[in-house]
Amino acid sequence: MRAFRPHGLGLLPTLRSRRLADAKSLPPVVRGFLVSVGLLALYLIWESAFGQLGYAAAHFTSPEMVVPRIALVVILLTGFIVGAGAYGRRADLQDAEALSSDPSLFENHPALVDRLRNRAHSRARLGSLAAVPLGLFVVTSQSPWKPYLLSGEPWNHDSVWALASNVLLFALLGRRVVETFETDTIFTQLEGALRHVDLLHPEQLVRFGRRGLRAAFFWIAGGSIGSIIFVNQQFSWLIGIVLAATVSVGTIAFLRPLRGLHRRIRHEKEVELERVREAIHRNRESLLSTDPEVAAAAMRMPGLLAYEHRIASVSEWPINTPEIVRFCLLLVVGLGSWLGGALVGHAVDFLLR
Repeated sequence: MRAFRPHGLGLLPTLRSRRLADAKSLPPVVRGFLVSVGLLALYLIWESAFGQLGYAAAHFTSPEMVVPRIALVVILLTGFIVGAGAYGRRADLQDAEALSSDPSLFENHPALVDRLRNRAHSRARLGSLAAVPLGLFVVTSQSPWKPYLLSGEPWNHDSVWALASNVLLFALLGRRVVETFETDTIFTQLEGALRHVDLLHPEQLVRFGRRGLRAAFFWIAGGSIGSIIFVNQQFSWLIGIVLAATVSVGTIAFLRPLRGLHRRIRHEKEVELERVREAIHRNRESLLSTDPEVAAAAMRMPGLLAYEHRIASVSEWPINTPEIVRFCLLLVVGLGSWLGGALVGHAVDFLLR
């Protein structure tokens, strides 16, 4: 006979081993920092090999020094993607494990969490391959409307570095895009595996909202860092593409896993409110009855009215007000960074004329 295993106990060794592995691995912030520092060291060596490091350092504030500034922003953005991506993957797995190990939410431990833990069948590599050509074509020539590879302009050390760094950056971005939507799909399916929605304890579902907020932060904050590239430049088409892509992906990643929960919470509210209002209707006539036994039943009315108010006040979204405020602030910061970049660019032009 198959031995009985209480729900959740089989997950404990996995959780312990994963936590030990996380404790031994580098923190996500350190990973991102080391990547940026390593790329910066390579860039300095590269510039020194061609005798350009001293000149770039002496004239870094000049409006003409656009290429070094772009290189440094790409380095910073690459480190951010590595660090924030590692943090997001770790936190997503923690939230999924915490949700799936709660017996009040799930009857059985879902295999969906294993897909987050073991990404052997992930299509993230295909995302990297698909994004690399885009990274090559956004390196522009002297004309901001023409890709460098199609311009016929002579090769130089700056263009080689820009192409190579963009290959790395966009490979990471493409991978993260696929991982974002795969994780969205897993959390959406995890929501579908819920036994029921407890309207008296909506806090059990806030992890879905937190996961969406992390994804939105990754894309919108990354777009804000990338906006520094466009200070004092006229690459309007690139600005539009990057702005639309980051805000769209961040918003979709935030809302997609919450739509199903929103529908389920709204349905549960309607069913429960209809049930309690039927009970209120049945007890309404008892309030005016002179029969002591019937009048005693009317004492339930205050409790029914309080319960109706409690259910009616439950939010239909598994997110609380602070999380909504944070998401709105992310949008404001993301969009504002582009406006701020344009203003800074005009101010630099004015001051250095």
